[in-house]
Amino acid sequence: MFRADIRMMDGNEAAATIAHQLNDVIAIYPITPASVMGELADSWSNRGRHNLWGTVPQVIELQSEAGAAGAVHGALQAGAKACTFTASQGLLLKIPNMFKIAGELTPTVFHVAARSLATHALSIFCDHSDVMAARTTGFAMLASCNAQEVMDMACIAEMATLEGRVPVLHFFDGFRTSHEITPVEVISPEQLQILINPRLVQACRERALSPEHPFIRGTSQNPDLFFQSREAINPFYDAFPSIVQNAMDRFAKVTGRQYQLYDYRGAEDAERVVVVIGSAVGCVQETVDHLTARGEKVGVLNVRLFRPFAAERLLSI
Repeated sequence: MFRADIRMMDGNEAAATIAHQLNDVIAIYPITPASVMGELADSWSNRGRHNLWGTVPQVIELQSEAGAAGAVHGALQAGAKACTFTASQGLLLKIPNMFKIAGELTPTVFHVAARSLATHALSIFCDHSDVMAARTTGFAMLASCNAQEVMDMACIAEMATLEGRVPVLHFFDGFRTSHEITPVEVISPEQLQILINPRLVQACRERALSPEHPFIRGTSQNPDLFFQSREAINPFYDAFPSIVQNAMDRFAKVTGRQYQLYDYRGAEDAERVVVVIGSAVGCVQETVDHLTARGEKVGVLNVRLFRPFAAERLLSI
């Protein structure tokens, strides 16, 4: 058994704590409300804090969010474990590289403090218009409800992407979760050593582009071959929900915190059900508990894995 290490922190620190331990390269560009993740990672590396493999992660600030995405893509192709943090328009500037990263089946986790996209005006409201704009990139999408879940899902996302080779966009609500300070049971390096499979990390490194074992990527293909290749990627996405759930189950054995892809709470014969993602879950669950205690037939469905959407698992609840 591991002794619980409970600290006060916000969601940004929770995500950065895991990302800094599980990456070699972190490419950043500040954008509200995700800036704190990059600031913390940069500060820790400047102070010489090591990652899980005993090296100090290289934190690089680029000239834009697009540059940060390009740096991550390049680092991944060179065999490094790499990630980035972003929000809002910053995520949109990363989309071209996200299509490439996903198409090449490259494991990584992008941590997003979800925020409104600028339309008629800029807004820092914590809606999901940014992450929803990235639905077609091929990244899996995993949501967290609070700071504890941010730390836990950051770890689970890393476990799943290493095994399934589908990159993960891990998101949580900007300001509502990114900046809310709550008690968090920290995942220790000893627990991470158990949860992160070193053979899968080594497999990432061995897929690096190298003259020692040449491999062609980034070709131009005619439609017939292009679409055959796109269809060939489907088994990875079909398998990914089970891989994420297995990661959640393994995580529970080490930490004692069990998660499901989709959680239902409320009356078994509910006539009204709220389906929700993110920080609203806690409020809705308390409301459902209050109303069901009064005999009302209501419930709440918490969606964690939004892409790829496992409809059969949801319907089996």
